[in-house]
Amino acid sequence: MKTVFSKILAAKQSKGLYQTLLVVFGNAFSQGFSAIALILITRQLGPVRFGEFSVGFALLLILNRLNDLGMTAVVQKYAARGEESAEINRIFSYTLRAKLLGSLGIFVVGMVASPFIITLLHFQRPEIIYAAFALNVVTVLYEHLQAMLQSIHRFGQSVVVNATQAFTKFLGAGVLMFLGSVGSIPAYVWYMSAPLVPLLFAKKLFPSWLKLDLKGNFSREKILSSSLARHSAIAFVSAGIIENIDILFVQGYLSSYETGLLGGVSRIALLFNLAAYSLGTVLNPRVAKYREAKHLKAFMKKSWLVVAASALGFLAFVPFSSLVVQYTIGPEYLQGSSILVILMAAAFVSIAVMPFIALFFSFDHPWFFSVSGIMQLVIILVGNAVFVPIYGLQAAAWTRLMARLAFFVFSVAVGMWAYRKMKN
Repeated sequence: MKTVFSKILAAKQSKGLYQTLLVVFGNAFSQGFSAIALILITRQLGPVRFGEFSVGFALLLILNRLNDLGMTAVVQKYAARGEESAEINRIFSYTLRAKLLGSLGIFVVGMVASPFIITLLHFQRPEIIYAAFALNVVTVLYEHLQAMLQSIHRFGQSVVVNATQAFTKFLGAGVLMFLGSVGSIPAYVWYMSAPLVPLLFAKKLFPSWLKLDLKGNFSREKILSSSLARHSAIAFVSAGIIENIDILFVQGYLSSYETGLLGGVSRIALLFNLAAYSLGTVLNPRVAKYREAKHLKAFMKKSWLVVAASALGFLAFVPFSSLVVQYTIGPEYLQGSSILVILMAAAFVSIAVMPFIALFFSFDHPWFFSVSGIMQLVIILVGNAVFVPIYGLQAAAWTRLMARLAFFVFSVAVGMWAYRKMKN
């Protein structure tokens, strides 16, 4: 018994465990505020208007992934490995400039393409589509701020940033609720603009050596990171489409009411997807430092504990799915309870796969990110295009789960292969 307690105490003193718990629970607390804000908005708008909100939400998240250009993975890997401040500053500057140029390009294309998108989706709120292209840069800068902080292990500051934008969303939702009946447009603009607040004091969160130079010559950084950036960009874009395109398919093929149902229950599942993302933000830069097989072996053993916890978590959730819908987004969305169970299964699979994804920040196999992304993308696009018009919302949910399961199996299989290859 003494030995067991000694091991527990030793684990608690582990810096890696502390950072993981700080980010996961800190972000969970912050996402609680975001979730409450979204619940208030969901209940206030009702399925039809929330369907309109969800279309803009999904579109902006897809644009954000398109805008990433693989730069988040570059920051997580190369800035995390950087030993000198000048080296880290160059990585930060190069990746930020690439993202800002991407934001400008997306905005220009968006202003031209918006009328076509509005017609294709039979959408009644064109202002939301235009707002998505305009607000994309806010989300891009916020995500890059998080990646920079986490890469230099400023996890506490990262949690503060997340908490600030989450509380801003919560405050805005409360104001809108106090004002009474509101449309989908003001709710959307406030919610998506919230990440702008922590950006206002971002510089204070970094050490004094941080100096960004967006006009520099980054040919060395470009060559160093080109392979990872290329493959990660494909994976990142694929992930954005995978997580959000079903909303757009449902809007295009079905109705705003059904889009609202899917959007409502998807936001519940999103909380668990964010938990997966939080886990990844801690594991990726940490595993990137592992160079010896013994460290990776120990990490892989712990990875199966995450898989087991994810399976138990899903089984514990299933009996309460209808109650969760009723007491969060409201009884108007109860028809989406069965869809929520499927989406939650996909969310818990996303948590389970995160440690295996982290392995590839140590392995030199960047093709894993692009191949896995393309595989999921094909499943999502074909599944939604073929089955949503026939089977409706259930098809959208099952397609997402099948894509996640395929990704999990692929990640574990390739991870084991890469580990054996490295060991030998």
